[in-house]
Amino acid sequence: MNERGNDQQIEKRRVWYAIQTFYCKEEHLGKFLEERGINYFIPMRYTEQETLDGKKHRRLTPAVHNLLFVEKTFTEKEFLEKIEGCPIPFLIIRDRSTRQSYEIPDREMLELRAICDPNYKGTLYVDTTTAEARPGQAVRVIRGPFAGLEGKLTQYKKSYYVVVTLATIGVMLHIPKWYCEKIN
Repeated sequence: MNERGNDQQIEKRRVWYAIQTFYCKEEHLGKFLEERGINYFIPMRYTEQETLDGKKHRRLTPAVHNLLFVEKTFTEKEFLEKIEGCPIPFLIIRDRSTRQSYEIPDREMLELRAICDPNYKGTLYVDTTTAEARPGQAVRVIRGPFAGLEGKLTQYKKSYYVVVTLATIGVMLHIPKWYCEKIN
């Protein structure tokens, strides 16, 4: 197999862990992981905060507290050894039926990272139960910056959203319905 084929095979197998923290310590855990050379992702968004003197400032904050994603470049056992002594409590999110760590394919993480762009204003974050409970039709986005994205088209407060769920997070992305086509 040529070198490019090997790269594609490795790329297909790349997966991520979903990690739950407690007490809004996701950024602290991210810094700890970064110090150990571990790649991670925290969905972020801009929030406006007002200072005591009345000035407003935009600040980048976690979109969903207590959740981050870690790239799996080693086994779960090696990961736990690498972060031994971590002062921040966390759990690796596991599949309820198999109790195996929930592994997210790299393709899904790339989509999640794209739709969690903090500069895009039409994003709502909910838990997966709420997202999956919303009625809707399976669609593929065919226009705009999110072309190719697949999810469920649903209506919320007189606007249309494409809902994507992953691990414990549901992301509702405001996209006009005429940018979508139904899929089976």
